[in-house]
Amino acid sequence: MRIFGFPPTRSDRVIWALNELGLAHEAITQDVFQHPELRHFHPLGRVPALDVDGQGLFESAAICNYLADQAPERGLIAEPRTWERALHDQWTFFALTEMEAWAWSTFRSANIVPAAEQVPAMYDYNRNAYRASAVALETALSQSEYLVGGKFTVADIIVSWTCQFGENLGYNDGFEQIGAYIQRLKRRPCCTLKSVRQAA
Repeated sequence: MRIFGFPPTRSDRVIWALNELGLAHEAITQDVFQHPELRHFHPLGRVPALDVDGQGLFESAAICNYLADQAPERGLIAEPRTWERALHDQWTFFALTEMEAWAWSTFRSANIVPAAEQVPAMYDYNRNAYRASAVALETALSQSEYLVGGKFTVADIIVSWTCQFGENLGYNDGFEQIGAYIQRLKRRPCCTLKSVRQAA
């Protein structure tokens, strides 16, 4: 397997998962966007993208799920058709759509697009929308240190990256359980949260 990506991007999720799972891989990190094969594996030429025997897979959560399924003995993802797998999907989809989307909207406007395309008027709205959703995660983390089955799983890799992204934007103020969750995961040797992007 080859992973196209580099920090600080969502590629960090995939590298973290690969290292937790102990899966052999080649990391393509230098001049990735100029790599002649990248668009073969990701139609938009973005990262992360995974090459598995010439077949491409993109979207960090999808890649992490696939990788965890390749090493079921590591117990980092629940078996298909189980309630725990449904909870895995619930929390990963929730983080990506109800939290990360708002944080990314602000970050992209403030740090990536040209000044003429920036929309500062949306920043407070995005922050409030993120925080309204984060209440549900805060409640769940008050009941368990991890999101699925009371143990560390790939769901925690995906969700904690979103939480760290929100932390860097100042969105997590007052969410003590989310803060403790981030710190708990940072103690894992394979954790890549320290490289999550900072806002300008």
